[in-house]
Amino acid sequence: MAENQLEQIAAGLVERATRAGASAADVVVRDADEFSTVLRLGKIESLKEAASKALGLRVLVGTRSATSFSSDFSAASLARLVERTLEMAKVTSEDPASGLAPAELLGRYEGDLELFSADVAELTTDQRIQFARRAEEAALAADPRIRNSEGAWFEASWGTKAYANSLGFVGSYRTSYCAVSVAPIAEGGGMQRDYWY
Repeated sequence: MAENQLEQIAAGLVERATRAGASAADVVVRDADEFSTVLRLGKIESLKEAASKALGLRVLVGTRSATSFSSDFSAASLARLVERTLEMAKVTSEDPASGLAPAELLGRYEGDLELFSADVAELTTDQRIQFARRAEEAALAADPRIRNSEGAWFEASWGTKAYANSLGFVGSYRTSYCAVSVAPIAEGGGMQRDYWY
């Protein structure tokens, strides 16, 4: 989903919650793609690729609050989410420290946060697998006593996160990350395991 779509969902849900009786509310919405693979001794043990979306709604009724989560963005589901979250908030204990940050502390950065790299999303499945394979091969080649491996992993995620609250703040940003790790096993004087990340 585009950033503006996620912002609209977040802002719309905040508005719905305050119309339904919340004294304050905030929402985080996330849409992401995720990839992970595990190799052991050069053979693929697992390979996962998934698209995910989720949102979290926090409502406050005075100093009482409740939080709910959903991956169903349909109008009917969001209506139930607001209703149930408000019901929960009304029966929780009061917490005078609960609430939104003061409006004057909410800033806005118009520049690039530099949290997103298109390179991560553009890697092919084969290229992602090769990162794990190269890490394991390098570990096994580092010393003749390293003859085994607990495996090598590559994972990546890229997507967009939006936030809105009842003080009028709405914002979003794109983010991505990737990681590679390996856990080789050396023999000699007992088995020794270590890892590189």
